[in-house]
Amino acid sequence: MTAKGPALRVVTVGKTRRGPALELEEEFLTRIGRYAKCLRQQVTVSRQKRSTDRCVEEGRALAGLIPKRGVAVALDARGDSLSSSDFRRELGAWRRQGDVAFFLGGADGFSDAFRKRCQRTVSLGRITLPHELALVVLLEQIYRALAAEAGHPYSRH
Repeated sequence: MTAKGPALRVVTVGKTRRGPALELEEEFLTRIGRYAKCLRQQVTVSRQKRSTDRCVEEGRALAGLIPKRGVAVALDARGDSLSSSDFRRELGAWRRQGDVAFFLGGADGFSDAFRKRCQRTVSLGRITLPHELALVVLLEQIYRALAAEAGHPYSRH
């Protein structure tokens, strides 16, 4: 199967360190690549002393990666909580609009200015997840949605 359709972009503040989280990240990126072009990008973690200054600096870097044509989705605890089937439907609708970029912020989250530049804000749930684990959960949900769209049995639950 060849990857087709609009590109997906997954952007984080900082990169995944080695270990099981990186192995899972790479595994799901490979699986996603069977169904869609998926770019994994990161911006540098800010070294500003104040959290608000870190958020602003990281937000500026992230904003440079918002697709010109498509949808930017911020992953944030204050966002909409979606079931897997809702996420699948949303992802399909977003892809019909062009490229889709998912953003995971740094330890301090997003600045209000960056969050406002995104068309959607989605939560992975009410629990607090380490950023590396949140990334793996996001990638798994993207894969699940694309596999379902292709009729692959992985997505049946």
